[in-house]
Amino acid sequence: MTVLLVDDQISILSGLMSGLDWDALGITSVRTAGNAIQAREILENERIDVLLCDIEMPGENGLSLLRWARRQGMDFVCIFLTSHADFMYAKEAIKLNCFDYILQPARYEDIQSTVAKAIQRVKKEHAEKELEQYGTLAKLHTPGLLQNLFSDWAAGKTLSISALRDVLRRLGKEVTPATDCFSIWGHILRWHTLPWPAQEWNFALNNIVTEVYEEKHYGILSFTIDSTSMGWLIYAPNGRFTDPDTILEPLSRAYPIISGHMHCDIAFYCSPAVPLNQLNTLSGGLLQAKRDNVLQTSGIFSTGTADSQPHFARYADNLQIRRWENLLAEGDGQTVCEEVYHFFDDAIKKKQVNHRFLHIFWVQFQQIILNALNTPGRELQKILPLLERGENARSLPEMREVVKETTHYFQSEESSCGNEKNAVERAKIYLENHIDQPLSAADVAAALFMNADYLSRLFKNECGITLKEYILKIKMESARNLLQTTALPVSVIASKLGYDNFSYFSQAYRRVMGVSPTDERKD
Repeated sequence: MTVLLVDDQISILSGLMSGLDWDALGITSVRTAGNAIQAREILENERIDVLLCDIEMPGENGLSLLRWARRQGMDFVCIFLTSHADFMYAKEAIKLNCFDYILQPARYEDIQSTVAKAIQRVKKEHAEKELEQYGTLAKLHTPGLLQNLFSDWAAGKTLSISALRDVLRRLGKEVTPATDCFSIWGHILRWHTLPWPAQEWNFALNNIVTEVYEEKHYGILSFTIDSTSMGWLIYAPNGRFTDPDTILEPLSRAYPIISGHMHCDIAFYCSPAVPLNQLNTLSGGLLQAKRDNVLQTSGIFSTGTADSQPHFARYADNLQIRRWENLLAEGDGQTVCEEVYHFFDDAIKKKQVNHRFLHIFWVQFQQIILNALNTPGRELQKILPLLERGENARSLPEMREVVKETTHYFQSEESSCGNEKNAVERAKIYLENHIDQPLSAADVAAALFMNADYLSRLFKNECGITLKEYILKIKMESARNLLQTTALPVSVIASKLGYDNFSYFSQAYRRVMGVSPTDERKD
């Protein structure tokens, strides 16, 4: 939405520019003019939604400017600023359909409030025009045919290509079965302000997308998918897209405008270009792309290539499953929740998270829950609603919330404190009892049925060093004790601490202790 400020005093223009919160008002462009001549030039070349104009200006005044604009058929909303409470001014302004009349000096808060009301007027008028346009369109073909065609198609049903061509023909658009086309589905993920009414966001979103594609001389038809989604069929009027690789370029230009103007996160799912008679092959890919966006990530997603399907075993391994089951049975739901969240974060890094990932994870996790319910005091009936929510979760945030609530059910007061310290202490005891073995962080974690990265992070929090660093530290401290208190050969000491490679042991000892094993014994 664009506002034009007109005043012959630069200080007033500057004050309005800085004194009003244009972002909060949803204004994407603010233009300024120092006189009526400059204002006319802007009005003739740009679409202006709101005019904020001084009346008293040298040469042509604001009333004369508005009178000229109305004769040109310009329908922007006008607000006058004036320092003279002149009744004749007000009377003339009303005749010219002026929205409001503000006496200067006025507080910026009052001006902003008036501009906000003017913007609501603009949105209402746009919506009314859209309804009028839809009414005109309905007269050209069977009422609701276009919407019904695409509503069914967006749900995965077959679309009648002949019926679609008939609608286009009635609209004066002749296409053949071989005409290139593709589809875009836009889905609003979340609002950063109060949600817009459906009619308003539909109008704004459709306006922007339609405009950028019509600039490229593409044909475009819009349709509603559901309460948070709408779609577009875009086709080549001349039959062929000259460069199919650039068909998403207009959407890329429009994306920051949409997210900035509408103050929302939105995902666009885009199909490849195909002949019109192959249009029915596209909806499945678009539906799958929407389902797979379980992270609820905003952006532009192409369905041109299918993601490889990860194998079931690549997700949670058996050791991890056994550990979570044992922890839930012991009443330590908090640790399970933390480890599952870490598991999710790791899957995100590996780009494994999609609809299939959520389904497979829940199949495994639900079995863990059911097994843990066999412990005394747990009732299946109390957790059934959560199991149903997990089955129906369609995004990772939804799944996180289900996991959080489910594991909370298994949390006992006795286990709510000291979980991290207990895990670290158990790991230390295990290391002391197996210091003669060539241990790695993964070995220790596996023995405790824990995730190696998670256990290492606990060590970092509790001890200031990672698990790998801790293993090296205690082995080298044990080596120093043996070097100083026994006459065992260095090679034997290395072997007793799980090092088969004497050279590697010596390098590790020097790195940690600052001297070689031989020099340590000399001292």
